[in-house]
Amino acid sequence: MATTTTATSGFSDLVTQLVQARAQEELRARAVHAMPGLYVPGRFVKGTTSIRYARYADLSVNTTPLVEGTAPTDDALTISSQFFTADQFGGTIAVTDLAQLDSPHDLISIAAERVAYKATRTMDNLVRNKIHSSAKTANIYGATGATAVTVNAATAVASNITGWHVKRMVADLLTANVAPFADGFFRLIIHPNQQFDLLTDTTANGFIELNKYVSDLPALTNEIGRFGQCRIIVSSDAFRAAGSAPTTFASAGANYSALFLAPDAYTIGDSQTLQSYFVAPGGDHTDPLAQKALVGYKMRFGSLLLDEAGARYRILRTTASIS
Repeated sequence: MATTTTATSGFSDLVTQLVQARAQEELRARAVHAMPGLYVPGRFVKGTTSIRYARYADLSVNTTPLVEGTAPTDDALTISSQFFTADQFGGTIAVTDLAQLDSPHDLISIAAERVAYKATRTMDNLVRNKIHSSAKTANIYGATGATAVTVNAATAVASNITGWHVKRMVADLLTANVAPFADGFFRLIIHPNQQFDLLTDTTANGFIELNKYVSDLPALTNEIGRFGQCRIIVSSDAFRAAGSAPTTFASAGANYSALFLAPDAYTIGDSQTLQSYFVAPGGDHTDPLAQKALVGYKMRFGSLLLDEAGARYRILRTTASIS
């Protein structure tokens, strides 16, 4: 007796695969370096290509008494400045008319969302790389032990991050007269592998989980908790030397950088605000038969560490127990 099965000749031609209307969610890094509230917004004036920040240094303390009848020596203002320029970035996705027609999903909407995320993460990565590539060595520390640090970008690193290190960096900022944010805390951006080490540190008066905060301290975006006068922000896009710009560390095992931030540590400015674009099929001169649509973005911006008057940041280079 013959039996009709899915292997029967011609059966497969009658059956099509069911594609779910909902696409899978992507696993995404958190863009934290260009997060509003962490930086000074810069504004370009039309007709200019750079932003310059001036500094007038404080005068030195005078502990010498005046001589009777003799005028004091005049002080002179010391003027210096920093500046940065903006570069243009952009990208597009092309979708053919047949792909839109045959796909069970709205490819244009998906493309628009993917382009928006690419633009956001691109800006965040560029700002991150600018911070770590231009940081002055005097503000970069190496974790050389659970309760030890050494200043200098080229110093060998041989320790995971601990609660002691966090408190040490805070002390260094306060000693340099760097004030925390208005809520009384500095910001600390770390990698998830550093988070693991910090959360497993059993030091007294250590990590406080976000859900244990007092009610008058609203959560920051991507914040996980606080430790030693720092509110901790975690992202897999936090600077990691292995395979990441600008350079690797002198010590092969020192793959992570913890970024401690105070207000006004760096600036971001754009002379062309991030814009999204959609070109319908046939709207492009290279598409005379209306065969494809284009979705894209364009922006022109730059960033700068504001450390001419003193660094409002510290970088701690560490290893991690997991990688």
